Amino acid sequence: MTVMTKPIAQSSSLAIGQGERVLLVDDDRMSLTVIQSEIEDLGFIVDTAVNGAEAYAMMREHPDRYSIVVTDRMMPVMDGLALTRRLKNDPSTSNVPVVLLTGATEPADVSAGLEAGAFYYLTKPPETALVRSVLGSALKEVRRQKSASDRLASHQSAFRNIQVLRMTLSTPDEVEPVCSLLSSLHDEPEKIVQGVFELVQNAVEHGVLRFGLQEKARHLEAGSWDRALATRSRDPAYAKGSVEATILRKDAGLVLIVKDTGPGFDWKRFLAADPSRSALKCGRGIARANAFIFDKLVYNQAGNEVTAAIRQERPLKW
Repeated sequence: MTVMTKPIAQSSSLAIGQGERVLLVDDDRMSLTVIQSEIEDLGFIVDTAVNGAEAYAMMREHPDRYSIVVTDRMMPVMDGLALTRRLKNDPSTSNVPVVLLTGATEPADVSAGLEAGAFYYLTKPPETALVRSVLGSALKEVRRQKSASDRLASHQSAFRNIQVLRMTLSTPDEVEPVCSLLSSLHDEPEKIVQGVFELVQNAVEHGVLRFGLQEKARHLEAGSWDRALATRSRDPAYAKGSVEATILRKDAGLVLIVKDTGPGFDWKRFLAADPSRSALKCGRGIARANAFIFDKLVYNQAGNEVTAAIRQERPLKW
């Protein structure tokens, strides 16, 4: 294991890590050194492992130490895919975002990584701007989970007495706090908050503000996404749109219903990982939520209402 070897560049505008710890896994020493330096320059503390088995042992010993895992795809002993599957199947590490590094660009390889639960798939050598974007997004997910967990710890008994929670919203700024509250009905809100976020965020961005996948991808690529969101949120033409998000207790689980006033979208294409979208900086959230967070996810025909089942003890009755 190797620990950070140089000071965190907290004063830099690129220093998004703020001292969070990343586990970097790669059997190629030169590649590991280069990528470690890149990640450290972003303000992260980096520990390293040379194969998946070593990395998994480190994660098992200290499951709360690492905010993000970045792992090579092809390695001896245990490769990156096997590591990803193990981490996602282990309750103590299942919430940690895993970013896969690979020299392969075949659709089957990309699909395998996404289906294993990878947060993102980076092709070697990764561009610095893309590394920053991907790790920044992963860190937001980590902090979203921690916020939800902290909220429940502060008001645990109150949330357990809530049977139905219904909230309305219309702007991107409302998404995070609403999702945190909705997730708090779960005994382990950090387990579901990202899935709730993906559904509510999609309803606001697509249903209310009418952004399509390609338009969002172009803004993300140009670094103008936050500005585009803010501008459209202030546009009177979109002021009448809204989202209603409801979570309720049913049997031994929860049911989440999210509906918006928009025309809907072609949701069938987004329920599973699609290698054709692997190069985009968006478009994978619903598939990840469907595969790894919710026990059942069903859209209405139009695509402007979605129902998710979350089992806590025994199967829900539908």
